[in-house]
Order: sequence, then structure tokens, then C-alpha cells
Amino acid sequence: MKPRSVRTRDPHHPEPPSRPAAVVVTTTFPARPGDGTPEFVLTLARAIPGYEVTVIAPRMPGAAGEAVHDGVRVRRVAYFPRRWEGLATDAIMPTLRAAPWRVVEAPFLVGALLLAAVREVRRRRASVLNAHWIVPGGLIGLVVRALTRVPVVVTVHGADAYTMRGRAGRWLKAQVLRRAAAVLPVSRDIARTLGLGDVPVLRMGVDTAAIRAAVGERAPREGLLVYIGRLADKKGVDVLVDAVARCEGVRLEVLGDGPERAALEERAAAAGVADRVRFLGRVPKSEVLAALARAQVVVIPSRVGADGDMEGTPVVLCEAMAAGVPVIASRVGGLAECIHDGVDGILVEPDDADGLAAAIDKAVSGGIDLDALGRAAAEEARRSLDIGAVGASYARIFDEVGGS
Repeated sequence: MKPRSVRTRDPHHPEPPSRPAAVVVTTTFPARPGDGTPEFVLTLARAIPGYEVTVIAPRMPGAAGEAVHDGVRVRRVAYFPRRWEGLATDAIMPTLRAAPWRVVEAPFLVGALLLAAVREVRRRRASVLNAHWIVPGGLIGLVVRALTRVPVVVTVHGADAYTMRGRAGRWLKAQVLRRAAAVLPVSRDIARTLGLGDVPVLRMGVDTAAIRAAVGERAPREGLLVYIGRLADKKGVDVLVDAVARCEGVRLEVLGDGPERAALEERAAAAGVADRVRFLGRVPKSEVLAALARAQVVVIPSRVGADGDMEGTPVVLCEAMAAGVPVIASRVGGLAECIHDGVDGILVEPDDADGLAAAIDKAVSGGIDLDALGRAAAEEARRSLDIGAVGASYARIFDEVGGS
């Protein structure tokens, strides 16, 4: 007898699933768990109780065409000749800014994800489709809804809310949001920006207990700052480099990569702190956890980018707080909503190197009780940022819109 997993792949004879099925469409998804690619969509997908979840994602180097991760089915979609395919190997908007010619891949990416989503919704007899980002995910969901009548839940992360502000972009976003069965922003600021009214704000949380266990007993190194994330304009790492140059005796580890890396390395050299700022590049999850164990402070110096983009609720904030690491962050977006200044973290004004330097100096010199700050951060993370509660909320909303 053939195993059930093989039989359910036959699109002409689909079997009713033992649980209701949900299909997720995303453009950001790791090739393998822990490879360093943001994996908040996977974290959420495996935390939704009572649903068989299938993720549709673009092909990436090193990723299997089909795989199962912790019970979540993943189907990869080829969208361009492999030799040139690259639009979805990183965040799409920064990729387009760095290589505008890749816009030629965009219609093929949308079309490939659309066809795969329609097939998967029908094959799994899905009761709901969850689209991450308004564009292209929500746009794909809108067409899938028209073809299959499956209700669409759109998750809004930040860039999709804060960019595309021209007339055409605003119109397109409005069409998607108007037709969605539910819209779930990851911050209250996103909800305000989009005029969503009284909708649930569900942050991309983390498994707080697993993070704490993986990090283990922390051994902070005096004067060690850690930054984790992409090296892009809205992240404000140039402000952090300038702040380090104003602080004696501190060192900075930068974990992540992106279009600003070369300029940031040059900036550190010009400021005379190249020996105190280490650029470690994109690293696997295990090294991120190790950095959380040794950091005295995690710094998140985000700001409003030149294109208007800013943070939703960055996962690194959730991870750092869950691990009990003191955080210094900018007072923008979801950061300002999650941190209670002076209680479970420190907030500073964005784009203010002097203010950031003063906060860093105070933290590393003993002017702040970092142990108390870390304990409060871990408690707040358990209360409001745990993925278990987020996943349960998604399941309830899926039940409501899907009629389960």
C-alpha cells in the first residue's frame, strides 16, 4: 500500500484532510530551518494548532522542491531560469533597489506562486489561504479567492504598509485589503497607517521557552554590543557605528548582511573603530543564539528609511527579550510598542547617534541594572510575544473565516 503522503499528491483524486487545511503563500522562507534566512513564517506555520499547513514559497538555492519541517509541508516554486533566478533569494524590495533589472522576474514570480497556490488550495481542499505581505502575497490571494472562493487572511509585516505610496500602489493595496476576510498587522502602527481600525495585532512571536533553553545560562561579556539583522537603510546601523565611535571600551558584533555592508565597513574604518566593530555576515541560527548568550546588550537602531519603510515588530526583538538580553532600541514602529522604556528595555530617538551613545555608555558602565532589565524583558516576552498564543489566535481566525 502506498503511504498516505503519496496519495494526497494526486491533484485528480484529492482526499479529505483529517484536519482542516491552510495554504500559506510567502516570498521569504528559509531553504533549511536555521540557515540564517528569516524564518518567522515557518515559526508561525508550525504553531497553528488543528490545521494541516502547506507553505508555497519561491525556489531558493539549497532548498528541496518539497519538504516537511515539523509537520509543515513546503512546496518550492521555480519562477525563472535557474541561472538568472534571484528576485526572491532576499527581501524583494531591497533586491530591486540594488538590481532594478530583476523587475523582469516579478511577473513570473507572481504567476508561478499563483498557479501553485490554486493547485494546492484545490488539492488540499483548503479552508483558508494565509498571504504574507499585501504585495505580492495578498495580490495572489485575491486572484486565488476569485478562482476558488477560499477566504484569504493577509498578514502585514511593515514594508507592505509603509511603501508603495503612489496612487497605483495605494489603489492596489486597498483592493487587496478590502477583499481579505481578515487583515492581521504585526504592530498597531501598521494598523493605523493602513486605516484598519479595530483589528487584532498579532506579532510574529517566537517560541520563548525554546529560545531561553537554547541560549541557556547567559555569560555576558562586558562592553559587548550585538546587532542582528539585515544591513539596510531602515535598520540604522550607520547610526550605531557612529555611536560606538563615541563610546570608549565597547565592541560591536554585527550579524547579518545586506546592501549597506560595504558602506558600513568603510564608515567604521573612517571613524577609527574598525578594530572594535566586527562584521560577521549572515550566520546560522545557532550562531545567533550564541551571540545572544554573550551579548551585554542587543542594539536595534532602526529608523524610518528613505523610502518611508520602517520596522513592524522585528523578530530579533522577540528573540532577545525571550533570552533575557537587555535591549536598546529606537522609538519607532513595533519596537516602541513592545518595550516599556526603563522597565524591560531602553528606548532612544531614531537617527540620534549622541543619544544612542549616551544610552550605551549608561548601560555598560553600570548606570542601569541590566540584570533586572533582562528579567523583565523575558517575562514580557512570555506574556505578549510567545508564538503559542499567536498561533492559537491564527487558528481561531482561520476557523471564523473558513467556517470550521
